[in-house]
Amino acid sequence: MKSKRIREEEIKTVLGKRNYVILIIGSILIIIGYILMSGEGSTSAAYNPDIFSGTRIRIAPLLCLLGYLLNVFGILYRSLK
Repeated sequence: MKSKRIREEEIKTVLGKRNYVILIIGSILIIIGYILMSGEGSTSAAYNPDIFSGTRIRIAPLLCLLGYLLNVFGILYRSLK
């Protein structure tokens, strides 16, 4: 009986299930942000005005920032149980 209780206590992780879900969502936001930021650049032979699009300059960095903030929140979050 006692060894079973000890095993149950050893299985507990530092972060709960909700923390891991928050971390996964934050990481997905970061990946999406970097994908939106990437793309073809300009060369000296051909100028590509798409490098200054609103998606690359505003939306993608905002998604990355939100992802990083969500990851910090996911690490610090503690349930009220």
